[in-house]
Amino acid sequence: MAAVLWLAAWPAWPGAATDGFQDLPVAQISFSPPAQPIPEVRLRELIAVRPGAPLDAEDVRKSIQQMFATGRYNDIQVDAVRAGAGVRVTFITTERWFIGPVHVVNVPAPPSPSQLVAATNLVLGEPFSDERLQEAVRALRRMLAENGFHQAAIEPETGGHSDTQQIDITFNIRPGSRARFGEIRLTGRPDLPPDQARRIAGWSKEKHLTQPTVQRGLDRLRRHYQHSDRLEAAVRLTEQKFVPAANRVDLVVAIEPGPRVEVDVSGAKVSRKQLRRYIPIYEEGAVDHDLLAEGARNLRDFFQTDGYFEAKVDFDEHPEQNGQIVVEYQATLGEHHQFVKLDITGNSYFDEATIRERLLLQPKSLQSRRGRFSQSLLRSDAATIEDLYHSNGFLQVKISSKDEDDYLGKKGDVAAFLKIEEGPQTLVSKLTIAGNQAIPTAALLGRVSSLQGQPFSDGNVAADRDEILSYYFSEGFEDATLEVRSAPAAEPHRIDLEYTIQEGQRQFVNKVIYEGNQHTRDTLVERQIQVYPGQPLSQTSMIDSQRRFYDLGVFSKVDLAVQNRDGEEQFRNVLFELEEARRWTIGFGAGAEIARFGGGTANLTAPAGATGFSPRVSFQVNRLNMFGKANTLTLQTRFSTLQKRGQVTYVAPTWHGKERLTLTYSSLYDASRYINTFAATRLEGALQLQHKISKPSSLYYRYTYRRVSVDSSTLNINPLQIPLLSQPVRVGILSASFYQDRRDDPVDAKRGIYNAVDLGVASYYIGSAASFTRVLMQNSTYHPLGRKLVLARNTQFGALTPFGRRRSVQTTEDGQPVVTFTREIPLPERFFSGGFNSNRGFPINQAGPRDPVTGFPLGGNGLFLNSLEARFPLKGQNIGGVLFHDMGNVFSQPQNINFHFHQRTAEDFDYMVHAVGVGIRYRTPIGPVRADFAWSLNPPRFVGFQGSRDQLLACGRNPQSCPATPQRISWFQFHFSLGQTF
Repeated sequence: MAAVLWLAAWPAWPGAATDGFQDLPVAQISFSPPAQPIPEVRLRELIAVRPGAPLDAEDVRKSIQQMFATGRYNDIQVDAVRAGAGVRVTFITTERWFIGPVHVVNVPAPPSPSQLVAATNLVLGEPFSDERLQEAVRALRRMLAENGFHQAAIEPETGGHSDTQQIDITFNIRPGSRARFGEIRLTGRPDLPPDQARRIAGWSKEKHLTQPTVQRGLDRLRRHYQHSDRLEAAVRLTEQKFVPAANRVDLVVAIEPGPRVEVDVSGAKVSRKQLRRYIPIYEEGAVDHDLLAEGARNLRDFFQTDGYFEAKVDFDEHPEQNGQIVVEYQATLGEHHQFVKLDITGNSYFDEATIRERLLLQPKSLQSRRGRFSQSLLRSDAATIEDLYHSNGFLQVKISSKDEDDYLGKKGDVAAFLKIEEGPQTLVSKLTIAGNQAIPTAALLGRVSSLQGQPFSDGNVAADRDEILSYYFSEGFEDATLEVRSAPAAEPHRIDLEYTIQEGQRQFVNKVIYEGNQHTRDTLVERQIQVYPGQPLSQTSMIDSQRRFYDLGVFSKVDLAVQNRDGEEQFRNVLFELEEARRWTIGFGAGAEIARFGGGTANLTAPAGATGFSPRVSFQVNRLNMFGKANTLTLQTRFSTLQKRGQVTYVAPTWHGKERLTLTYSSLYDASRYINTFAATRLEGALQLQHKISKPSSLYYRYTYRRVSVDSSTLNINPLQIPLLSQPVRVGILSASFYQDRRDDPVDAKRGIYNAVDLGVASYYIGSAASFTRVLMQNSTYHPLGRKLVLARNTQFGALTPFGRRRSVQTTEDGQPVVTFTREIPLPERFFSGGFNSNRGFPINQAGPRDPVTGFPLGGNGLFLNSLEARFPLKGQNIGGVLFHDMGNVFSQPQNINFHFHQRTAEDFDYMVHAVGVGIRYRTPIGPVRADFAWSLNPPRFVGFQGSRDQLLACGRNPQSCPATPQRISWFQFHFSLGQTF
């Protein structure tokens, strides 16, 4: 848009010195309208006309140019009128509008609202015009037609905000009825009738036409031909013809089947699946010389990695005959070899382990039966070593490579030799940084690697350039540039470096504008924004703000832009367009558990558990952004034959505006039978405050109150203990936990540490019927030993210590209540251990003391577990193996924890149980699937009960009359689960 200059009563502008306004003093400068999009202080800096100074045409022209260059105006005019002895100058402006939030409403998917908004090409923060609006309407109409809405009516609605110059755009659409598929007409050289093409594509006349269904149909037709080896088949939609009377769309599809392509391999056996994997003509859908040559190289590398290191592959492409192209690969495999040695010599700057971890060559091992070797890999690894040395200043390094067949006289063995001639190392003699005025040199030196005495390389210099410019961009210098000069220094093998910076104009934040938070409170939104008016326009801070919005979990989309990006202004508006996520989500799930849990209330013959199957269903409802504070209310339920569970959780992140604090309220109902000694019903409420100390470390402060009821009809223990242990228990416990996680990957750690400490106290004074202290500690470490082996260790210690007395009310046979006091820890609060995540020498929750009559586990007050694992690759990248040793048990009391190996009597369970075994791990995106096979070295013996529960109760107060038999935990245990053991 061009600026217009107009002066009242001054038709000859710019006139000669004799006209009436030239050189008259400027009496006043004003603006119309008075409210301008640029703050008055900055606006006055743009005006070359000065009050009291003579009016000059060049000053007016310069003022208009500088104002218009800001990009804030569509039109600028100047009005000059007499004011006494001088002249009053008025700048008459029309401000420019910028695109704000864009919404498209009332269209059923597909297309999705985000697809429709993208189709408008109306980008947040860019200048708005009627032409762009009309083009957006045309684009929407095209997309709607592609999805069957040919009769849609589009009504754009705009609303401006003069304080921000933003204009909101809403496209109200009346889509009408979506059209269905009509007739299908085939052109080109189709070899199938239209009805068959319709069936293959899935375009039945009852189906609505949408862009995805059209594209899927074209892909199906294309695959139909490719499955018949017509790799060059072309299928494309050439016309869509809308029939208004029937509300249907007739399609015209052009089909060129192309010749059949037959690929044969002579001299070797290659499956069709491998051919499609290694020969790119199948993926590209074209047959040309380059793709065929690439296929030959891929086949050669495949044969070489399979032990045929001398393999060669050639190919011939026969001309098309009778509608068929024949491609013949000739493979010469040679003898079968194995790569037994990789020898690296001449290296002194880098140790051999550092070099080997970068190489693709791999001598034979358990993971690779014949090793991995080929001439191309040997050349590639030599180049890799050369790049490594170059990046560390060895500019004259030389790498020579050779291979030796029948190594040490053994036929088929291959060895490779890499000889390194390092040469002199080139260092930086001096680094000079010039041109920086806004940022101190010391701040820049702390970010570069090419300092005095450090290795010189082009890679390091390029990294320095990126680091310096990134820092400048984060400080508001969007136009900063950096020029590098290097020259030999006076000393040999030394380089002088000079970094010259052109800073450009620094950009600052004028306003921060956010929109779209319909339910989220402004105070919460503003806390996430890390850019502030008056500060440098930092791209880093803007992206960090965007990340913080997403981290809240209540926004599905956050658009970030700088308004008027192309304008020449120093202070800019930063825009955040927020789109809130759905506040209600519902989820369903189903699964099953297979493990040794078993045992039942009718038959007590399996105190050590028996293999059982438990189907499971789950249901979850989430309500996001409660009260506009990003709080979340969640209902989770689970139902199975082992567990009935319902939990309501309310999470308040950034509690009281503190980012490191998260408050959680939860209530729980749980009826479970995971411990086959009893079934317990738990009602629980908890209040927890999480304090995130640092990225790896967090503190948790928690108060929990629960009432646990044990169903006396499920207690598989001595009848004399049933009245005591079946009493409902109220437990109120204050606890604090510390967690530190420095693992590289919590799902499958290779290095790092994990620490957890949980301390709790239950007391009468905080609502607990039982008084005890609880300590549970865990330490896990992960150490890589070389490239392949990881040594993992996990140690756990737990202690329950009762104090005071627990009050228990029992009823005698004559109905009289009897009050007793005990210091026993309630049964559901004791430690239970054993299974796939603890000591694998036990079935699930089968460790520790047992009932002397029935043999069912009773849990204990002490816990110790130490697990060692050697993790290593087995085959390929996804299958790994584990050798493990578990030692530990649940002990009757903490002071009874010991390292005895042998069980002294059938009633003595306070000793250390050891198990060794092997495991297999299969890597998946959600963690490794694992199977562990454990052999217990000293499994516990115990006295079990042979009979039903009724027989147990009939024994009455004479346990000696109960039928009992010696039993023991099985020597062998099998565990199948998801995720590493620890």
